[in-house]
Amino acid sequence: MGKYYPSVQCFIPQLSFAPAEAVEQITQLMDTIDDPVIIGSSLGGYYANFFVEQYGCKAVLVNPAVYPDRLLKAYLGPQSNDYSGETYTLTTQHMVELRALATVQMAEPQKRMLMLQTADETLDFNEAAHFYRASRSIIEYGGDHSFIGYDQWLPAIADFLALSR
Repeated sequence: MGKYYPSVQCFIPQLSFAPAEAVEQITQLMDTIDDPVIIGSSLGGYYANFFVEQYGCKAVLVNPAVYPDRLLKAYLGPQSNDYSGETYTLTTQHMVELRALATVQMAEPQKRMLMLQTADETLDFNEAAHFYRASRSIIEYGGDHSFIGYDQWLPAIADFLALSR
């Protein structure tokens, strides 16, 4: 975003693996920004959905997790972050924290733009397509969990979020 929309101030925080701590980190950041918008991918999309409900802001959800506690339950125990190298232990308490963030019914589904690729190797795109069916959706056949070709959608993302160049 920064390359194509240099007037937009972007924050990409390194979040805690613990959901309650990650939410606190995001909350502290959100409270410092006037009219925030969010782009979240995977678990970040799950968090973004939660924050749309809390702040009434807009968000773009890229291959978002819908039920991360179900998915991550299989990974309980020692883990390592592929990007930072940080080691941690994923616990059942983390699953409780994730469930606590669940949005049963969205107050304003139009404040979300969903971006899915059907060949996501990590998440079942059908879950998100169903859950966010009332939101603006972009569903591409093929791709993967990283959302191949994301940059080509930046103008549409900027339009949805009402960002200026």
